[in-house]
Order: sequence, then structure tokens, then C-alpha cells
Amino acid sequence: MPQDEKRLYPRLTLNIEDGYFGHFTLPNQERVAALIVNLSAGGINIAVAEAQSHKLKEEDILELQQIAGGTSFSFLKQLRAEVRWMKSLDLTGYVSVGCRFVDIAEDLREQLSRFVTSERMARGQYD
Repeated sequence: MPQDEKRLYPRLTLNIEDGYFGHFTLPNQERVAALIVNLSAGGINIAVAEAQSHKLKEEDILELQQIAGGTSFSFLKQLRAEVRWMKSLDLTGYVSVGCRFVDIAEDLREQLSRFVTSERMARGQYD
């Protein structure tokens, strides 16, 4: 992606070593856990184990049940996200999955946007 690309919503980049996991329900009601790579008010990028990646496809609607990790993401639950793309990841054994939040309430989007901005500042992720 070009460095000068402007996104609608700033992204909070999380290191895989930080150990933030999203717990998702798939369209068939099966559950899968995935590492969170980055997060914005518009969507989420996750790293799914290759062994689980065959369960996902573009346009699937996933439901984010919760995010586990050090920072409190407790306000993000039962959030629907559409799989927009899938591609191989430099991290062996994982596939990168980009998802766009759908049907998100505007007040929740604003809360998430404020949270991302605050976390980016605390982590030194300035534009």
C-alpha cells in the first residue's frame, strides 16, 4: 500500500507479540480466534492461522464477540465485520484478513475512533 494513501479512519497498529486476539463467530456459527494486526473505526485486520483460513472467504460476515489482551476493548463486542480481502502474511502459518465493520452504530464508531486516537498517541503512532 502506498505510504501517501489517506484512510478514512486512522489505524491503531498492534504488534503480534502484544497478543491481542479477537474471538469471532463465523457464518456457520463456528468460532475462531485470530491475532489482531490493526484496528480502526472502519474495520479490523486480523491474522488467522492457515489451518483455520479455509473456513473464511471474502464477503463472509463475521461477528466479533470480544477482544482479549492487555488494553480494555470490552466495549467492542457483537460487532459485525465483512471479510473484504485475504492474503498471505510474512508471518509463517498465518493469513492476513481485512474486514470492514458493518451496521455499526454511529456512537460506537465515534467511541472506537476516540479510543484508537488515544491509543495511537500513547504508543507514539503519529502520522
